[in-house]
Formats: sequence, structure tokens, C-alpha cells
Amino acid sequence: MNDTPKCSEEARQRLKMAVSELTKACPLGTKNPMMCPLNPVRKRRPSTRANWIESLKDEDLEFLVSYHAVCQKWQKAGCP
Repeated sequence: MNDTPKCSEEARQRLKMAVSELTKACPLGTKNPMMCPLNPVRKRRPSTRANWIESLKDEDLEFLVSYHAVCQKWQKAGCP
């Protein structure tokens, strides 16, 4: 298995920062939706969340950022 990073270090840092913000609260201002993949992570202490983010692969970081971008678009369009 190839463990070569997919992203540049700068891109990875941007993704980690974005995911860090997403772990603090739902960007839509709702409490903490049960359907959100970050629901259980938001309940953890900040230091635990930071360690978890650090352990994620590039593709996992990309997924979480993309998931939330799509979710925001769907919610703004009135989709459940």
C-alpha cells in the first residue's frame, strides 16, 4: 500500500483548518445534526478533536470538507 500523501503540506494544512472549524459546530447554525459524520466528534474535547484530525488521511479530510459544502448547498436549496 502506498502511503504517499495525496496533498501538498500547504493543502493539507488548509484542509485540517477547515475540518477543525467544522468540528466546533455545524456551519448551518443548527445544533449538531445526528446525520452529520462529525456529530460524535463535536462531543469530544478540543484536544481529542485535534488529535483525531491529525490522524486523518488526506482523502478523509477532503471528504469531510466536500460533504459539508454539499450539505450547505442542499440546505440552502430547501432539501432535507
